Amino acid sequence: MKRYDTKDIRNIVIVGQRGAGKTSLAEAMLFSAGRTTRLGSVDDNTSNFDTEPEETKRHSTIHTAVAWAEWKKTKINILDTPGAADFSYDMRMAAKVAGAAVVVVSATDGVQVGTEKTWAALQERGIPSAVFISQMDRERANFTDALESVKENLSRQAAPLQVPIGNEQNFKGVVDLVSQRAFLFSTDGKELTEEDIPADLADEVESHRESLMETIAESDDALMEKFFEDMTLSDDDMKAGLAKAIFTGKIVPVLCGAAKQNYGSRLLMDLIINHFPSPADGLKFVGKDGDKEVELDPDSDAPLVAFVFKTSSADIGKMTMLRILRGTLGGEAVLVNANNQNKERFGQIYALTGKKRDNLDKASAGDIVAVAKLKFTKTGDTITAEKNELLIDKLETPLSVTRYSVKPKSKADEDKLGTRLNEVLEEDPTLRVERDPDFGEIVVGGTGQIHIDTTVERLKRAGVEVEMTLPRIPYRETIRKAVGRTEGKHKKQTGGRGQFGVCFIEMKPLDKDAEGDDIVALEYGGKFHFKNSIFGGSIPRQWIPSVEKGVRERMRKGVIAGYPVMNIEVDLVYGKYHDVDSSDFAFQLAGSKGFQAAVKNASPVLLEPVYAMEITVPEECMGDIMGDITSKRGRPLGSESKGHNITVQAQAPLAEIQRYSADLESMTSGRGSFTLYFDHYAEVPSNLAEKIIAASHVEEDEE
Repeated sequence: MKRYDTKDIRNIVIVGQRGAGKTSLAEAMLFSAGRTTRLGSVDDNTSNFDTEPEETKRHSTIHTAVAWAEWKKTKINILDTPGAADFSYDMRMAAKVAGAAVVVVSATDGVQVGTEKTWAALQERGIPSAVFISQMDRERANFTDALESVKENLSRQAAPLQVPIGNEQNFKGVVDLVSQRAFLFSTDGKELTEEDIPADLADEVESHRESLMETIAESDDALMEKFFEDMTLSDDDMKAGLAKAIFTGKIVPVLCGAAKQNYGSRLLMDLIINHFPSPADGLKFVGKDGDKEVELDPDSDAPLVAFVFKTSSADIGKMTMLRILRGTLGGEAVLVNANNQNKERFGQIYALTGKKRDNLDKASAGDIVAVAKLKFTKTGDTITAEKNELLIDKLETPLSVTRYSVKPKSKADEDKLGTRLNEVLEEDPTLRVERDPDFGEIVVGGTGQIHIDTTVERLKRAGVEVEMTLPRIPYRETIRKAVGRTEGKHKKQTGGRGQFGVCFIEMKPLDKDAEGDDIVALEYGGKFHFKNSIFGGSIPRQWIPSVEKGVRERMRKGVIAGYPVMNIEVDLVYGKYHDVDSSDFAFQLAGSKGFQAAVKNASPVLLEPVYAMEITVPEECMGDIMGDITSKRGRPLGSESKGHNITVQAQAPLAEIQRYSADLESMTSGRGSFTLYFDHYAEVPSNLAEKIIAASHVEEDEE
């Protein structure tokens, strides 16, 4: 395969809501460019992009897939991204290395929640974008309504470059507003026929063209002067001005088509190569050399810097996908992972089309390629030439919103589970694997139910089967009132040296915001204060810490339900000891027993974790969301409208929202998204607390 110069490369990310037709559009681009001999389809599992079993099962993109196509001597690298909110990190990583974006919006549904969030990520990146209104051949397809939805929910700078000819099953072509020519699609999607503008569309075309011309003129002072002189712009002026307007964000061009029929892909690729920037002209990456920021000019002769945006261990082997930000990659080379300073040996490099690989001898700055079998490199790492330690900032990974406890089904699975989980973690930075400190469970956290389910399926493909259960809720215990002097005694005589220790403690609640040198922040949350008010040596000094240790150990085990105790102050006020029988162990047990007795008399309560939630849904789902939150013992805190969507702020107990990802999917037909994070602990209602306490088995101290 030939090497392309930087100026002849375009890196395009295709984004949008799940089901809008992103992958179908990417397939159409490959087919039109002659990269495939048949139009790949998600529906019949012939897609060049959705190739993993989890994707073919769901007919939906889960992992960003890379492909390339040559169009009129320009290489277009196509990054097809997931539309589900669970995999938004993949989309943002692809957008980080892309030079421009194509936002796919369904002609039947308009802009949806996921598309709005995707648009916000693109705006943050600052790359030029176009909108492709897809599925124009479907029943209820409406270009005008979809365009208005784009303007209202994404950008007022959205401007159509095309007017559709026909609608729904009669959709058959478009009028290009710049060239003022009609393009009709052949029924097999293989040909474009150029004709004059249909008479019945002349007025509509003229209206849109005038609006487009004014917008282009406003984006450039020289064009503005020309426009005011003649009140028009030539086709050449419009073409030249359009590229600048797109790059600066003054225009978001809107095109349309029906990708499954291969209607519109050729005109989209014309826009990409003519009006989207090459890596030589696009946004520059900024690296960090210590505290110094360095702008990376895409010079193929400079020392190499590359950024890894995806790692995959599919059946073609481990592949590391990267964009070359500077320098040239090719031939046998030893490069450095700037994140961990490990050296990596690079061999063959590839241009990918899904699972297919084309060998490359060399690749220029700006290109997107893949390499095999890197040992120390993960997603988000920076690869540099030796003695070049520039780092590209990684993206912040999202918080887990869905968590499951996993355990192997068999002994054989147990031996392999850790290794396989580590392999998945290398590919997927959004996955969280931890051992629960309260219960010792292995807990896997993800960005949603689909994320967790597909992770389990990947483990099964790798030869490890696991059972999933919801993690136990990390309840906590505390007290509501102070108690006076309470005895803790451990006395035992077994024939030889006995065991004897007595302590008296007082206890009261401790404010969660209390501060002081002696106040301890507990590793499981909350605070603890131990005071020593012993006078006169009723307990020798060396055994005072023993009492505190016994109290702390019992706090960790819990008193009423077996959950850790927090936000308590314990004051050691008196004690007794024996010259022979007293010991560290005896006073530990005395402290533990005294603590248990005091807690039981201090109006103990059970606490549960309460999480803050931000839920974004279409406005028609607002009532269902509010009712559901209330039914989950939650508390809506407010809402904010944005276009046709509503963002709800709420709080709810973790015990009620562990399956919220699946619930939201059901209530919104996949159009909702949410985030959550721990906010505070609150008292469990007494009727529920009684059941939890009754089901617990608290380990008592030995007598």
